[in-house]
Amino acid sequence: MVRKRAWLSGLILGIGLAGFLYSRWHGVAILPDSETIMKIIIPEKATFGDLSRWLNFPAGATMAILDIAKPKYDLAKIVSGRELALTYDAFTGSLKKLVYKIDSEEYLIVENTGGQWTAERQDIPYEIRNAETVGAIQNSLYGAIVEEGEDPRLALALAEMFAWQVDFVADTREGDSFKVIYEKRYLGGEYAMPGKILAARYTNDGKSFYGYWFSSERTKEAYYDQDGNSLQKEFLKAPLQYRYISSGYSYSRVNPVTRKVSPHRGIDYAAPAGTPAVSIGDGTVVQAGWNGPYGISVLIRHNNTYTTRYGHFSGLAKGIRVGTKVKQGQIVGYVGSTGESTGPHLHYEMHKFGSHVNPFNVEVPPGDPVAESDRNDFQKIVEKYHSQI
Repeated sequence: MVRKRAWLSGLILGIGLAGFLYSRWHGVAILPDSETIMKIIIPEKATFGDLSRWLNFPAGATMAILDIAKPKYDLAKIVSGRELALTYDAFTGSLKKLVYKIDSEEYLIVENTGGQWTAERQDIPYEIRNAETVGAIQNSLYGAIVEEGEDPRLALALAEMFAWQVDFVADTREGDSFKVIYEKRYLGGEYAMPGKILAARYTNDGKSFYGYWFSSERTKEAYYDQDGNSLQKEFLKAPLQYRYISSGYSYSRVNPVTRKVSPHRGIDYAAPAGTPAVSIGDGTVVQAGWNGPYGISVLIRHNNTYTTRYGHFSGLAKGIRVGTKVKQGQIVGYVGSTGESTGPHLHYEMHKFGSHVNPFNVEVPPGDPVAESDRNDFQKIVEKYHSQI
């Protein structure tokens, strides 16, 4: 019993307002308005059944909650690290409501009203405030964003926005610059996270890329350049992000294993063992598994023109086998050092009509542009933000 009490107390995040009485036994706050609220962080590997036992749910409540919630969200799939808030009647101790944070956008709310359980999904009611930041690259985009006092998640969002234009591993240069106009999200008056980027500029080695968020019933929600072309393209610039590139594309590279000068028609990305590598585009796996000097590797056919290879994996991602259909950005394997390799890294190469090509020089078409009927509305967005970035 003491062990259970200590476990519960370690889960409590915060409970209510000043002027409450604290119950050491339950580890919760008893509020003046007849409700007891407990907020917990779901422990690693815990199931909803585990939580219901540890928290002494009333008999039958666990199955009733699971059943009513399943059409909205399957609580059997709760994720460790997410927040769960429980509301009890402070006088009877009966469970009145359960609120689970599904993701950064939605709550699942399960409530007992008059003996009947109901479930619904609700948007998280953020307060949105627009903000902007500007900076220059010293070592990395991530470091530059943090040096400006901004949320590191903004760096990830900016890199994802321009992932088709800039390889933030190999293309970034000292002196590159950026400006971002974006949403800041607040919850209960407290800063929560960055929201969507509204407009941004990234200048790489003297060339500026611009992006504007836009959507309508006729135009897909996405980022577009100043001419209304989608920033998203058929292929990502790189299969890894924010990692040091150890050797570039070259026809005269000293092979680190054989010590001989030989063509190196690909890119080696140094990264810690276990780092996920993703497919740079949609396609079909045509080779998966051991492949001589490449070690454990994957070859993906994207269309009749292009294939890409990813080598030296420590292992393949779940479900990756010959014939598997993969999507752009889907994890296909994990960085390792199998085959002819002296240390953990990802070997990445691209073939066009069966011949090696430099991935950095391949020009691929963008996705669908802004619909013609939306051009005037989109142009207003560009005019609103372009002079600011």
